[in-house]
Amino acid sequence: MYPRIRIQGAQVLAGSAIVAVVLAIGIPMFVDYYHGGPERLRGRIASPPPSHGNGPSLFRFYQENPNTLDPALAADSYASCVVAQIYSPLVGLTSDLEPTPQAAESWTISRDGRRYVFHIRAGVRFHSGREVTAHDFEYSLTRIFREPYRTSGLAANYLDAIDGVAEYMSGKSRRIRGIRALDRRRLEITLARPYSSLLSALALDATAAVPREIAEKNGSGLERKPVGTGPFRFVRRDNRQVVLAANRDYFMGPPGIDTLVFYTPHGDVTAQGADALLEGHATLSQLPVARIEEFRARPGIAVLRWNDLSLAFVGMNTKMPPLDNPRVRQAIALAMDRQAMLNARPEGKSITTGILPPGLPGYAPAQKVYPRDLNRARQLLTQAGYSERRPLPVLTLWKSSSSTSTRSADTVLVRSLAEAGIRIQLRYESWAVLDSVITGRRAPLFALSWVADIPDPDTFLRALFYSRSSSNYFAFRDHVVDSLLDRARDAVDPDRRMNAYRAAEEKILQAAPFVPLYHTASFIGIRDDVAGLEMNPLGISTLQMEKLRFTEPEHDDDGRRVAR
Repeated sequence: MYPRIRIQGAQVLAGSAIVAVVLAIGIPMFVDYYHGGPERLRGRIASPPPSHGNGPSLFRFYQENPNTLDPALAADSYASCVVAQIYSPLVGLTSDLEPTPQAAESWTISRDGRRYVFHIRAGVRFHSGREVTAHDFEYSLTRIFREPYRTSGLAANYLDAIDGVAEYMSGKSRRIRGIRALDRRRLEITLARPYSSLLSALALDATAAVPREIAEKNGSGLERKPVGTGPFRFVRRDNRQVVLAANRDYFMGPPGIDTLVFYTPHGDVTAQGADALLEGHATLSQLPVARIEEFRARPGIAVLRWNDLSLAFVGMNTKMPPLDNPRVRQAIALAMDRQAMLNARPEGKSITTGILPPGLPGYAPAQKVYPRDLNRARQLLTQAGYSERRPLPVLTLWKSSSSTSTRSADTVLVRSLAEAGIRIQLRYESWAVLDSVITGRRAPLFALSWVADIPDPDTFLRALFYSRSSSNYFAFRDHVVDSLLDRARDAVDPDRRMNAYRAAEEKILQAAPFVPLYHTASFIGIRDDVAGLEMNPLGISTLQMEKLRFTEPEHDDDGRRVAR
């Protein structure tokens, strides 16, 4: 996910987030306050200092504005972060990425691994008050294979092993025979082939139950009034914020906080979040990597390193001249000085050896990425028909403007490519514009980070590079890669599956539809009077905000936070 880009498949990271908490007398007063217009304080929203008294608590979470509130369309971390609070899928994932019951209290799996029966919990209700049944999940899972959800969302890429999906998408069948409500409490999912990651895929936000009567109201009911079964219910949204209130009837227990506000400020989200944390207006924030030591030295704040299953890269549109020529793409890969870029901003990064990050099945540490070789890059450009008298056209690299912390590495990137005669023009845009350009396949070059949607190689290799994948933003087509990914998908033997993935990875890197840069970690700053933070490698969009709560701070004699 890209800001997953979960583009959290997922989950891509183009910006960051910050949570602030204030005390309010109640939701109505909070809504009136925001309708009245907040006062400005040095470019930020003025808030009283956070407290954990006896009144209701309000968290403000700074991030880019979500482009959708429909779970079936959520394909980046900003939308997923909000959607995950409103909706609940059948299955959850622990911090170790193990499947755990959520809306389904249990399930059984046939000996051949092709038939799953999920038992829906009693007492699961939509925020509208209606009880959730297996028929709601049958409708919702089928919905993700309809347009526009199939091509704009992420879940269909991971669930095509369900029996009958191909016939449904081709119009040969009006229902998916592998998705069936056996009664009000039991849902059966039958696979056309074994798929070991099904439970992880069913933990995606897009697979959550939605009420048909609202989803189909005027064609966009869930955008105007999202109704789910999650820990928070929708209150309202405008162009700067989304407001959620605690669902006290949540089937897994009421949240520890009362109100969530997803707020979109102007400018650098990360820097504003960090400043708010220092000023006492924030409770939790992602931190700029250049300021980690500053925060480690501050009493009352703990700094946590959040290791993501992620990949930062520069993508290329393989259908857009001159990038439709593989020699040009390979020249860019050979000329880019990845190590110098890393040295310019090394915090929280490790240089890639391939596509798959450490910790994901199929990862191998052997170097597979093109090494820097300016002479070979120039030779390939000459073979492609370019020279000093006929130079390569200037190429535009699209990047997010939400954070300025990467500009020094951008300068190194431009300079390193110029040494091979490749001229780059940087274009910084808001996440909304960048997302539109990337998903519309209109950017010749684009910088992105991809965070795993599920703990499986498919979340990088198939999601990004399979020719029919909705998240193949490179317009990459290679029948050998498709064949290898199909072989990996269908393999029952784990060794044969991983061998096919590794062969596909090497083939993709040779074709150079992108340049992998580094795997990243996020740094989180959190006040020491907040407990319940659980992190997993799928990114900040998977943060279970209902578990956050206030507790007594624990300090040593000089005021620093001590470990809990």
